[in-house]
Amino acid sequence: MNKIIHAISFLHRGERIVVKANNTGKFRVPVISSAGGRMKTEWKNLSARQVIEHEIIKNCDPTLYLQKGEKMRVYMGGDSSYLPAQSEGLVSKHDKLFQESQPKVRKSKLKLDKLKNKSYNKTGTYKQAALDMYGWWPDDGYAD
Repeated sequence: MNKIIHAISFLHRGERIVVKANNTGKFRVPVISSAGGRMKTEWKNLSARQVIEHEIIKNCDPTLYLQKGEKMRVYMGGDSSYLPAQSEGLVSKHDKLFQESQPKVRKSKLKLDKLKNKSYNKTGTYKQAALDMYGWWPDDGYAD
C-alpha cells in the first residue's frame, strides 16, 4: 500500500528527528506521562494527526515527507495555532487510508448474563454452577 506520508520530522533541542511510518501507517513516538509524581516515557504508535497535534511536536516545526521525496512544513511560519488546509488534507487522507485498511478485531466478552442463560434450563429453574480455577462448571450432582 502506498503511504501518503512516509515520515514526519521535527526540530527538538537543535536536532531534526525523523519518525518514519510503519506498515500500519502509524508513527512510533515517545510519549511522556506522569503517574504518581513520576515521569514515565512510553513508545506509542500514533496516527499522523496525533503526531502533528502532539503538545511538544506541534511547536517543534513538524515537516511531512511525502511520496515523491517532497517535503512540506505542517505549520507555515511556525504558527501552530493555525493548521493550513493543504497539511490537514494530507494528514486526513493518510489516516483515512490506513484506518480503512485495518481489519477490525472483535473481542468477545463473557458476560454474566450469557453465563446465566447457559445454565438456565427450560423448566424455569437455574442449574447450580460452581467456579473453580478453571472457570464455571455446571453442577453434576456431586456434593463436596
